[in-house]
Amino acid sequence: MVKSRSGFTIVELLIVIVVIAILAAITTITYSNIQKRARDSHRKSDLSTLAKAYGLYRIDNGDMFIGSGCGSGGNGAGWVSGTYGTYTPIHDCLKNSGVLSTNIQDPQNIMGSMGTISRAYMKYSCIQNGSLVTYFFASLESEPQSNTALDSTCQPDHDTNYGMNYYVKI
Repeated sequence: MVKSRSGFTIVELLIVIVVIAILAAITTITYSNIQKRARDSHRKSDLSTLAKAYGLYRIDNGDMFIGSGCGSGGNGAGWVSGTYGTYTPIHDCLKNSGVLSTNIQDPQNIMGSMGTISRAYMKYSCIQNGSLVTYFFASLESEPQSNTALDSTCQPDHDTNYGMNYYVKI
């Protein structure tokens, strides 16, 4: 009489484990990319909101520029959510004037130093072609980094210095 054995062989079990591992890796990578695109969508929406709020601020208060008391050195520039000693953060200036209801920050909100990729919003104004223009900058995760992304803006070096690769011009 021959005994029959039922069950799986080690080879069959290893094949199943490898297939599950491959599927898990694909799912993890896909999920990570979906998260990056969702954060980038949030960033684009935030910059649009900041641009609209700044347009309203400008109507009531004039340009947030030199001597405004907002941002870096009180000159209305720099990190939108950055704290600069006695000067008011840019998002607080917009909020205090009634054109913004909440603080707007990058989903990751990492204000980097030169040479690092930052995940925070920046604002700069300058004179271009005889007119004062304002830019809000962000660093998108799903877009490639480029050293020419901001060449037509007030801060053409912020792509290489801070990893900024997206902007809204007002």
